[in-house]
Amino acid sequence: MSGLKCSGCGGSIRYHGIPNGVQYTVFPLKNWEKIISTVYDPNNERIHEEWKVPGPYLYRADTIWEDFEEDYFEVWVCPYCGTIAVFDDSKIHVKSVYTPANENIAVDKRAEKFVVFSDYDWEKIEDSLIPVSEIPNKFKSSYYAMANSNYVWLFHSQSKSDCFKVYKRIVIAAE
Repeated sequence: MSGLKCSGCGGSIRYHGIPNGVQYTVFPLKNWEKIISTVYDPNNERIHEEWKVPGPYLYRADTIWEDFEEDYFEVWVCPYCGTIAVFDDSKIHVKSVYTPANENIAVDKRAEKFVVFSDYDWEKIEDSLIPVSEIPNKFKSSYYAMANSNYVWLFHSQSKSDCFKVYKRIVIAAE
């Protein structure tokens, strides 16, 4: 079991390794598109681009961890106040923290785009071997996000018009 003290409310955030709505896996959109468009066979072995049968398939999550470890990061969300803790590449240290913003901040159209999976949704992916052509129907991300150095905007779809939550970066002592 892992845990940390929330920088927003001071509450205790605990993750037990099983889905509990705390941990989220985040892929920059360009990295997720690379992952889901790579060709694989049913045994999760990379196959030659010219071979069309079987595949293309999505890697199982345990293979994504190994083969694409530089292409994603993890965040924890405080179950009490909604503060987001973003982990560094070591997945041990928090590199930045975002708290829910009270003001309505316009979306920065130049901000980087992300695909976000809750631990509940990611568990479904872990046990699946889904053809890439079926991913849009079977693997809905939990959220889409856009972020710059000061804010994170969350969306239910890739449309910039359905922003439902804005977070503001706060400075933490470790920085």
